[in-house]
Amino acid sequence: MKIKSINWSFSLLALMVMPVMAEASEHASHGVYQVERSAAKVFESRAEKLENAFIRFCRGGTRDELEEAWQQTMLSWMALQGQERGPAKALEQSWNVQFWPDKKNTTGRKMSSLIAQDKVWTEEEISVQSVTVQGLGAMEWLLYDKASTLETGSSVCKTGANIAKNLSTNATHINTAWKSNPWLALDEKGWNTEYIALLSNQLDYSMKKLSRPLAKTGKPRAYFSESWRSERSMHNLKANIEAMELLYFANGNGLDKLLRDRNKVALADSIKKQFRFTIDTWPTEPSLFTALQSKDGYVDILAQYNKLEQLKYLIHEEVAIELGVIIGFNATDGD
Repeated sequence: MKIKSINWSFSLLALMVMPVMAEASEHASHGVYQVERSAAKVFESRAEKLENAFIRFCRGGTRDELEEAWQQTMLSWMALQGQERGPAKALEQSWNVQFWPDKKNTTGRKMSSLIAQDKVWTEEEISVQSVTVQGLGAMEWLLYDKASTLETGSSVCKTGANIAKNLSTNATHINTAWKSNPWLALDEKGWNTEYIALLSNQLDYSMKKLSRPLAKTGKPRAYFSESWRSERSMHNLKANIEAMELLYFANGNGLDKLLRDRNKVALADSIKKQFRFTIDTWPTEPSLFTALQSKDGYVDILAQYNKLEQLKYLIHEEVAIELGVIIGFNATDGD
């Protein structure tokens, strides 16, 4: 599959500079909350632009604009993906936004069935269907799967626009939920536990996005890759890591500062260097699916996994011990 060259204008640095009115407080969580609040706002904005791009496409707009809008929205979602801490009303939207892992190609089967019915599915109808036809994965299927009739079927295009509209609505729910800091009632130890869990859960989720496709040595399961149809898996993962780095520093009020205030400079430096090393040496090849087709590619992906494993050790073990917190199991454990 050949992917068109797209002008990437999105950067997670936007999360630090985008003006967002965050609820003011002197609570220890405020720096992290500001990052999350900004991420939710960026995601809502990107989802709205995707909805508008889909509408324009159905009226004769360009495919490049639609693809870029989808990819930008997907990247912005990476800042919130895999988190199990935060407002319940935001977290409950996760499956509606993205169905993954998709072990049995449920998205493909459900989307094929959906478009086989010669009708325009409304936003309301989409919202009560399976989560596999509601979010980013459904739109990826429409854009990149060979079975899609997006460009030849008027009803399919309008249905796609309504899937985008449903996503935009859910993104607004997420942003609304993040307008209040969910951690204000926590004491210092409670917040430290929540903070480490927030980072650990997101890191665990990102590692699963590599370990599932890697599977057993010599027997990769490339179709378990996230975004294998669009071939953007590795770009997505890099955005995950950049988002975790933002949470770690939290605009100078995050875990890095907490460790340095406790005179744990060596540990703070190790985490900082590991984040930078991981990001700076991340592969430029965007497709995990393609990389896993060769032995060299497999070894390279395994090396990226090991970088994340080192980050996990530093945060989940070293930092947790230093702060005296115990991190329990999460939804990715044993899966």
